[in-house]
Amino acid sequence: MPSRVAVTQRARLPLQPSVCAMSSREKTAADLEWSLLLDRLAERCTSSLGASRARSTQPAETLEEARERNAMLREALDLASRGDMLPVDGVTDIVEFIERLSRGADGTANELHALRQLLRQAHTLRRFVGSHRETHPKLAESLSTDASLDKLLATLDFAIDPDGGLADRASTELAQSRRRAAEMRQRVIARLEELIHKYREVLQDGYYTVRDGRYVLPVRSDSHIRVPGIVLGSSASGHTLFIEPGAVMSLGNQLKVALADVEREEARVLAELSERARRECDEIERAIEVAISADVLLATVRLADAMKGIAVEVEDGPVLDLRAARHPLLQLSMPTVVANDLRAECGKVLVISGPNAGGKTVALKCLGLAVWMARAGLPLPVDEGSRVGWFEPVLSDVGDDQSLARSLSTFSAHVTNLSRIIEQAGPRALVLLDELAGGTDPEEGSVLAAAVLERLASVGAACAVTTHYELLKTLAVRDTRFVNASVGFDLATMMPTFTVTMGVPGASSALAVARRYGIPDTVVDRARALLPEHSVGREDALRRIQDEQIAAQLARQAAEDERKQVEKIRLELETQRNVLRAREQEKISREARELMDQLRRAREALREAEARVKKKRAGDVDVRESARSIERVAQQVAIGGPLAHVVARKPTEDGPSRRPPRADELRVGAKVFVARLGTTLEVLDIPAKGQLRVGRGPMKLYVDASEVLVEDGASEASSSSERREPSLRRVGGEGPTPPPTVTNAPLDRALRTDSNTVDVRGMRADDALSLVEAFIDRVYGAGDSVGFVLHGHGTGALKAAVRAHLERSPHVAKARAADGEDGGDAFTVFWVK
Repeated sequence: MPSRVAVTQRARLPLQPSVCAMSSREKTAADLEWSLLLDRLAERCTSSLGASRARSTQPAETLEEARERNAMLREALDLASRGDMLPVDGVTDIVEFIERLSRGADGTANELHALRQLLRQAHTLRRFVGSHRETHPKLAESLSTDASLDKLLATLDFAIDPDGGLADRASTELAQSRRRAAEMRQRVIARLEELIHKYREVLQDGYYTVRDGRYVLPVRSDSHIRVPGIVLGSSASGHTLFIEPGAVMSLGNQLKVALADVEREEARVLAELSERARRECDEIERAIEVAISADVLLATVRLADAMKGIAVEVEDGPVLDLRAARHPLLQLSMPTVVANDLRAECGKVLVISGPNAGGKTVALKCLGLAVWMARAGLPLPVDEGSRVGWFEPVLSDVGDDQSLARSLSTFSAHVTNLSRIIEQAGPRALVLLDELAGGTDPEEGSVLAAAVLERLASVGAACAVTTHYELLKTLAVRDTRFVNASVGFDLATMMPTFTVTMGVPGASSALAVARRYGIPDTVVDRARALLPEHSVGREDALRRIQDEQIAAQLARQAAEDERKQVEKIRLELETQRNVLRAREQEKISREARELMDQLRRAREALREAEARVKKKRAGDVDVRESARSIERVAQQVAIGGPLAHVVARKPTEDGPSRRPPRADELRVGAKVFVARLGTTLEVLDIPAKGQLRVGRGPMKLYVDASEVLVEDGASEASSSSERREPSLRRVGGEGPTPPPTVTNAPLDRALRTDSNTVDVRGMRADDALSLVEAFIDRVYGAGDSVGFVLHGHGTGALKAAVRAHLERSPHVAKARAADGEDGGDAFTVFWVK
């Protein structure tokens, strides 16, 4: 027991304010190592002002302020993800100058140059956030400055040179006085050069210099009487005297006067510029604040990138659910960090147990740091889906607060903190306790710990505690307010796993840890032999539970890895399929372009033939020859003609044989070969009898059923009578007919073929008009100029609806009934614009 004298001496030691006067917030900041995290933030700032502001960052006092900070962080992170970083490259420190300026002092040219740099930074930042105002309104609102500062910036740009000197153009009088001074200086120098030549024998060297603002010559001390003038100084050795020659004294005086005029005008201009800036002091202070805030925000974005953090919205309720949480300081300093899911709830106690150095305290600090970082607007190293609510206060007791100055042992300091925590804890409090009630008798300490935790849970606080007490581990069995969690220890490697497992208590593994850190095996074995049998059984049971948990976790991880591998293979196959599709689409597009080129050339030949008919009516031979030319062109355009033969790709020995389809083979999803495109497409719809809507990928079009073929793979016994070549047929009549012949055709006469005719007979008016509109698009997109609609006669209602629709269409230039040889009034022919 210490003597009375020793106790008295210890009591007289000076108290340490950092210990005895520490508030709950200061204690929590120290326990969470908040200052170290802020140092990591400050390191990423671009200016001393920003670093100072970063180190003073504190959690927001209100929920609204916390949400405001996080909204800005989310917008800044979003911009960064798009490659748009905040344009901050240092913040010019002009705080003291602005304070002096506001009190009436004038600035120097360098100070006004620094002000100009800050204004330019504010201008750049204002333009940047202004360009993103629509998508990032919080940044635009928080980092905007008064646009009137641009006028002051323009004034300073005009008056101050880029190097920070006052420009000649700042005033006319300044330019003139500087010119006069320069001329006078040249006269002085010219006279000095003459004197140097004259007195070169007595000069120490052939140069002139300036002493006290006067031009002098370096004269040897033993010959100074030979140079009349005033001695203004000497060298350190005394061998050289600096003499202003009498011949330049008058010129020197005039130069001094000219320079004084320059100084007076410079002072006047600087005073005028300072007064102009003084009127904008409030806006300048706002610009300084914005620049500092932008610097800290940019550092926060860089911090998020370094620790793979995200912005987490602070919720109103006191909820804390972290997914794959990593301690931020560990994340910033180590290549890999074990991520853990952690959860704390109001009115419940999370009891974390397990071996020493296994990560219990790290998990505890992760919970407290997550709450403070979210409130401070800092990114959290967690995964999406994490939730952080509003906790106030955050109370902690982590580490050893032993104090000789306050006569506190480790345990008494711990109990002092506990009493303060019990007093301040409420329904929204987050309480973090490391090794609760440790450092005393285990039995008394464990029951004290249980009582404290029950009290905190009863007032609705969210608690997390680390412990080795078995009593606290068993509370979860009888009290639903307690939840166990454990950190693992791998006996095979004798290393902690740092993995937190929820719902399972952890073995302390003290003997295993002791062996790992160098306690002799004989000592550890003897200690194990001294353990009570029930303790050995309990430790073994906890290890088995942990082993089962690890095995289950490994199985889940293996299943997840397999799922990811399968997903990777699926994506690779999907990519390959898309590549093949793209190649096939390119092939189809190329063939379609070739086909359309051939069709256009055929139509041009047709138009030329019709033109010849018009021009050469006088000769019947010429007319008949023109008619035969038109006939040949028509046969080329018609399905079954030479053009169709080119693109139909008749089967070869290596390719499949094809035949016309039977009625039951034409169904949605069937694969058909479109002869005029030379490719296989899929039947998408059958809008009307004899009509098919086919396509593949983005290519979709309507074709006549007679234009398609199917592969003949069903049987070789197919009757050749069932095979038929696609032929041009008159849609309104029976059986195939040869291509139409044109003789003495009118100039607007159009040639009808299956490819430029759509059949809407038997359809409802709405369906028919939809098909007609799609057909107009096809005609227009293919570069054709004319199309035919077969509506029949019937009651005349469908015919009237079709013709009215064509007259209203913005893409149709003209429409009328077809000529008699093209079906007459049962058809309507139209020309696209």
